[in-house]
Amino acid sequence: MRHLVNLIMWNNYASSMKPIGEIEERLANKAEPILGFKPSSKIKRGPIGIIISIICIAIVFRELSRAGVI
Repeated sequence: MRHLVNLIMWNNYASSMKPIGEIEERLANKAEPILGFKPSSKIKRGPIGIIISIICIAIVFRELSRAGVI
């Protein structure tokens, strides 16, 4: 019975989630006035996106190290 309740709760949660593409589009529209251009998936998958991802990963590891997690 408990598994059924968890499944029903998960289905309710999953049905209220928005698709990732919709969220990305809203964020791109909000970032456009600040950046001067609209970020797109092409940028994220290109060399610039890879460099930004590496920098973000380095920052995350540094912060986790400072916090004593790693």
